Amino acid sequence: MADIMLSVIVPVYDVKIEYLRECFDSIHAQNYPGMELIVVDDGASEEIARFIDGYDHKGMAVKVIRQENRGVASARNAGLDKCRGKYVTFIDSDDTIEGNCFSDIVSFAEENCLDVLMFGMYWDYGMRRKEFISYSQDIGHFTKEQKEEVCLKTLVGILPFYVTPPATVDAAGSACAKLYRTGFLKDNELKYIPGLKRAEDMEYNLRVFDKAENIGSLHRFYYIYRQVTTSASYIYRPDGISVFTASLDAIRSYLEQENKSDLFMQVYYMRCMFFFLESMDMDYLNPKNTKKLSARIAQMSQKAKEEPYAAAFANLKGEHLTFARKIPLFLIRCGMFYTLALFYKVYRTVEDHNG
Repeated sequence: MADIMLSVIVPVYDVKIEYLRECFDSIHAQNYPGMELIVVDDGASEEIARFIDGYDHKGMAVKVIRQENRGVASARNAGLDKCRGKYVTFIDSDDTIEGNCFSDIVSFAEENCLDVLMFGMYWDYGMRRKEFISYSQDIGHFTKEQKEEVCLKTLVGILPFYVTPPATVDAAGSACAKLYRTGFLKDNELKYIPGLKRAEDMEYNLRVFDKAENIGSLHRFYYIYRQVTTSASYIYRPDGISVFTASLDAIRSYLEQENKSDLFMQVYYMRCMFFFLESMDMDYLNPKNTKKLSARIAQMSQKAKEEPYAAAFANLKGEHLTFARKIPLFLIRCGMFYTLALFYKVYRTVEDHNG
């Protein structure tokens, strides 16, 4: 068998068959000869398992790994353990890729001897798409300053000092639209933390970028990130904030272990606040939450007094926050959680309208 240049890992759990078919079809449409496809069946239904086994891969090197449902972090690790390619990339099972993605990203990484390469994605809303990319031009090698910047962008994308080109206000923490050199990951024992259910890729890529010597960015849009309400980003979770707390604890542990600067801690506190607000979507203001509003507000108030959120609200300076982000910080510090809930619902409505 010819040398495998690229391993493509697709974790599969709860996904529509039509989306998974489109995912596989888009991978095959690349017609990239030096690749292997690793499908990790993370406890998917029998229907999905049958589809995986019955899909005609037309001679492509395919490996199917089956395990009980352990979450996407464990599924990606299972794929990493078995991958043989010089490079590896992750594609979620409800997403697709297009263009000459594989050949272009591998060529760019080879030309620049990269450990990690970022590229662009489209957020697909069905009738429209939104561009999402962390840098507005090709970068063959990140400077020391850009490396620190991308580590910060892994935690929070919207910081004022990113607006000077080539950096954009888009974050860099997603597992999607990235190419990793497999040897670099294995040499540095870079694995996902099992059990993390949200922001597991943010925590992972913080460590990846911090350890990488050669980072690059390709200003082309290949990855299609489907916006679906059944994804982990949208589902209702009672006590949904707990999934964020686990990842935040892991991130803080790493920042302290590596003795990161006060700027990193300020950005971390910002991320704590943003996740606190996102928990409103998942729990406190989710339409499926049947508790009385007064009970939900009491829960929010109590959670704000617990770590890591209490430290974040007490220590966040706010100098890098936009005006719209300063408002919830003020309301939280004043204990005005009813007003915070109203503000956030209005803010979310405007955000969703603007895409």
